[in-house]
Amino acid sequence: MTDQHTAEIRRPGDVPAGTPLTSLAQKRAEAGARLHAQHDRDQDATVSDALTQLAVGEAIRRTVRSERGSMVAQALRLGATWDQVAAALDTTELAAADDLRVWAEGQRTLYHQLLAENPDNRIGLNDDAYHEVMRQVAFALGRAAVDAHAEQAPRLRAAVAAAPMVDTVGELRALLEQLPGEMPLSLDDHHRALPGEPDQVHTIHPRLVAVVSGLATEAESKQPGLMLTQVYVPFPAEDEEQAAVATRDDLPAYGELPRAAYHLERGELRPGLKDVAEVLEELAHLVGEVAADCTEHDEDGSQLRVEAKRITHAAERVGKLADTVEEVAE
Repeated sequence: MTDQHTAEIRRPGDVPAGTPLTSLAQKRAEAGARLHAQHDRDQDATVSDALTQLAVGEAIRRTVRSERGSMVAQALRLGATWDQVAAALDTTELAAADDLRVWAEGQRTLYHQLLAENPDNRIGLNDDAYHEVMRQVAFALGRAAVDAHAEQAPRLRAAVAAAPMVDTVGELRALLEQLPGEMPLSLDDHHRALPGEPDQVHTIHPRLVAVVSGLATEAESKQPGLMLTQVYVPFPAEDEEQAAVATRDDLPAYGELPRAAYHLERGELRPGLKDVAEVLEELAHLVGEVAADCTEHDEDGSQLRVEAKRITHAAERVGKLADTVEEVAE
């Protein structure tokens, strides 16, 4: 005969709240056993067994689904990685993280609702626990973003490489239309130029650079960003020749001061000191002529011109030293 208690379950709502999963699994197994043994004379399978198996199975599914977020949180607390969690659920890290987020938000809401009724409430997630869980979510989202960027990296590289020089708004717009709207955009600190080239014209060179997001957090990751650099290329010259110069990553800065730093940091003393001498000459001009002419008193202007001469003398000494100094051996 069919178990009367089991036969009473016709829908998931008939399962008493808090019923252990082991008990539900046993009820479902008993009903299933009767169904599978319906040709056995000692068994009497009925429609109630089929309905019980369906209803209990759905109750089990709902219970497991409702506990999914808490199980993800527990696995992470015990040291599981996001890829392990995703594999255990046979889903993506992004989907698992969303499950955790939904659960955490629900648990925080529950905590504050019960707290309003009972100051001693300890059910749900308080704000500290909630933020700790959300840090795990942020970390997973960061990993997912890195994976997404990795998948599209070849396409991004190809799109940027196809535009070594961007000279019009239309060319820039055509490039940007091929790149993600959320991609970070930056400008190079300095213009770049080919040293010793007498005739040059400027162009804009786009290139991919690594950008760090979520700095100093668990979600810290690198993603590609677009940097625009103003480069001076030979002119007149073929497009291929200009592009070859524009795409070089070893071009020094165009201005004397950043170019001096570029050479000196590499131990290239002679070109670096010559650039320093030019910088000092420019400073002498600014102090002795531009600034001195703006003073209200002749005495102030005279003092500035004296300082300008000292700077000029320093420029001359540095320039002479550049011709005699020995560079650092490679």
